[in-house]
Amino acid sequence: MNESNKLTDMVVIILSLIVIVGSFVWLMSTGAFNFSLAEDQKLTWHLVRSSGIVAYVLLMLSAIWGLLMSSQFVKDWSPGPVSLTLHSTISWLSVLFGLSHALLLLLDDYFTYTLADLFVPFTGPYRPEFVGLGTIAFWLLLIISISFPLQKRLGNRNWKFLHYTSYLAFALVSVHGLFAGTDGSALGFRLLTGIGVIVVVLLLGVRVGKDQAKVPVVRRTKQA
Repeated sequence: MNESNKLTDMVVIILSLIVIVGSFVWLMSTGAFNFSLAEDQKLTWHLVRSSGIVAYVLLMLSAIWGLLMSSQFVKDWSPGPVSLTLHSTISWLSVLFGLSHALLLLLDDYFTYTLADLFVPFTGPYRPEFVGLGTIAFWLLLIISISFPLQKRLGNRNWKFLHYTSYLAFALVSVHGLFAGTDGSALGFRLLTGIGVIVVVLLLGVRVGKDQAKVPVVRRTKQA
């Protein structure tokens, strides 16, 4: 990594810290945290919703980062091992927040969930067809996250095929959020989902295009 890239990374980190600290100070000054959790009768439901949204955003970032890696857009300023570690970490965080999203439903009073309802698709008491899509996506993402350090054992071809299913999981979670979640009808969440889907589809198209362009080159090389 050259000096200009190092300087760019440092500037980005400093600006990010300024934004984070400034946002926190502003929220404190507005009294946004002046409430008692004990008085919030819908605390569990708020945690269910917020953990689900965080899990979705992390999944979106993981998918976008993976596509940027595979399309070689970040190779000049992010070393391969660092990029893969970041990709794996975001993926695991998405799985953990998704698991929290599901387990918190056990504490909710509005619907009665069992562990079987949470982990067996299409069996729950609330919109089982759309909730079940989220359950399938969770199992897919768990398997994909576990496979990160197993690339050599699985073989590069099988490992890549498995990771391609992450885009299917992203699609399933998008549908799950829109049609099973309380915030599915909210404009902000719809914009978040729409923008995320568009970006992932565009980057996936670029990746597929590059993969197809490599095929004739490989064939010509073998023939030569």
